[in-house]
Amino acid sequence: MMRNLAVILGSILALLLLPSCGREKTKQAEEGPAPVRLRFWHIMNYSGPREILAAAVQRFELQHPGCRVDIQTFENDAYKTKLAIEEASGSPPDVFFTWGGGPLLERARAGRVLDLSDSVKENAQEGRFIDRALDLCRDGQQIYALPLDMSAVLLWCNRDLFQKHGLSYPTTFPELLQVCTKFREQGIVPFALGNMKQWTGAFYFCYLANRCGGTRLFLDAAHNQPGASFADPSFIQAGEYVQEMLRLQAFPNGCNGMDDGPARALFLRGEAAMHLMGTWLVARILDENPGFLAQLQAIPFPTVPGGQGDSSTLLGGINCAFAVSSTCQEPALACELLRFLTDDQVVSEWCRIGRLPAMQTTPEQEAQLPEATREALALLRSAASLQPYYDQYLSPRLAVEHKKTTHNLFAGTMTPQQAAEKMAATAAAVAR
Repeated sequence: MMRNLAVILGSILALLLLPSCGREKTKQAEEGPAPVRLRFWHIMNYSGPREILAAAVQRFELQHPGCRVDIQTFENDAYKTKLAIEEASGSPPDVFFTWGGGPLLERARAGRVLDLSDSVKENAQEGRFIDRALDLCRDGQQIYALPLDMSAVLLWCNRDLFQKHGLSYPTTFPELLQVCTKFREQGIVPFALGNMKQWTGAFYFCYLANRCGGTRLFLDAAHNQPGASFADPSFIQAGEYVQEMLRLQAFPNGCNGMDDGPARALFLRGEAAMHLMGTWLVARILDENPGFLAQLQAIPFPTVPGGQGDSSTLLGGINCAFAVSSTCQEPALACELLRFLTDDQVVSEWCRIGRLPAMQTTPEQEAQLPEATREALALLRSAASLQPYYDQYLSPRLAVEHKKTTHNLFAGTMTPQQAAEKMAATAAAVAR
């Protein structure tokens, strides 16, 4: 009897389990395969740009329900380190932020990034981009990244402070030094500069070298052309001008150990009169202190006595572009994601937050730009040439040396002659 009962109970249990297994299989069939995942890294980590890119990714995912994008954002320097580590380990992100120029070309020539040329042609995208921006993403005819953000460094002035103290905007370097002296006498820091990360102080050197020797001198030295060198007198003179500004206390005390955020805060509080910074400053101000925009005036960097550089030339380049790793398992999807990250909706939103798109823009899109950004755009369009950012254009090794030697100029631990000779020696070593 007990044996029969056990058999009956076992049969009932088996019947109960069978539908459960069937339901589980049906559920799995309904859910389908796991979604494809793309890893996307960038450094646009403050609210405006971050939200625009997140919305573009969301639109991409709605159009591609079988794909999910994992976004990670980083601080500038941490990003460079992390990306290098992931590349060395063979697991870089599928889609990643780049500044273009030398570092991108080095990755391209090492086979670490995807050639996007065919994708760009298939989607008729090439004509959408500003030539100066797309050129920084090329190696010959091959395109290795799509630019989103165009930028130029301008001399931003606090209009109210200049008016209050009866000062005119400087157009020459001697006038600039006089303005610095006047502001110091009034207890106002002439320039907001936080040079801890080195690239901010490099803006001063790059502009002064350009005003002394012109853009062609830099390009020839960068490409190791005969007769051109980073030890040229123009580069030495630029270093001497930097140290002359230091002697006049043009910068905050301890600027070499100050980050750019606290330096920007000095400018926004009216404690510093000028700020040499990229056009992305407008978006930062909109995010941090939008009322300050009414006080903002953009002017070109002053000329120097006897200089060979054109007064309209701007220091600039691309401040945001996107590339695809050659190890990406879903290159077609990654290229499609790039299309969403640089589409017309993103361009319009980019204008709205005061950034300069690297694409051709419509009058309607430009109407969304803040007045300060429209002024910057006018200066950019009238520029005789664009002096590339040294740390973007040069090879990584030479770019690092440039930032180190410039930082040492600000610290007073290198003479202009020593800094120039160090750069020239490094350039020669890289060329070998």
